[in-house]
Amino acid sequence: MSQGRPREFDVDRALESATRQFWAVGYEATSLQDLLRVMRLSKSSLYQTFGSKQALFIKCLDHYQQSMTEKLLQQLARSASPKAFLHHFLEEVVAEAGAKTKAGKKGCFLVSSANELSQRDSDVRKAVATGSAHVATVFRRAFEQAVAQGEMTAPASLDALVDYFMTAVSGLRTMVKAGMKKEDLLPVIGFIMKTLE
Repeated sequence: MSQGRPREFDVDRALESATRQFWAVGYEATSLQDLLRVMRLSKSSLYQTFGSKQALFIKCLDHYQQSMTEKLLQQLARSASPKAFLHHFLEEVVAEAGAKTKAGKKGCFLVSSANELSQRDSDVRKAVATGSAHVATVFRRAFEQAVAQGEMTAPASLDALVDYFMTAVSGLRTMVKAGMKKEDLLPVIGFIMKTLE
């Protein structure tokens, strides 16, 4: 029984290219032609493999959160300590403020997508919530390890602490995209880390 013709392109690579395109300019500003160009696909291949533009966007959000979660878990495992991991992560967020071009200040794809589409697209809202929850599990693990290793006292509510940290990170990203200087944001990291004692 025939299984049909095999795909002649790397699906993961095409998905990564689409993710970078959406991440750089947003959903609305990305045209079908932009996607065909960066993914190096024909229109029929794109639709047969990924479905509609919106379906592709949802797949890109999932691809992004999986990649980010894996990267953060690896960084946590390699860090000298859980708090060192958290501090380094905040420094990476603020480092974008020193980027010379707008392309260097992309921020978080999940946050950008939430700002652009979550109020009017329930599928995007669900994908962003799911992705954010996965990323938050890494910070939860870091906090649990920090408490276990005596780096910080046990919080009254671990859930509230994770929500606080995620909110603080989103605020930093917003200030970076708004043009705030790196040297003005670095002291904020100190305040955030102070709350984790």
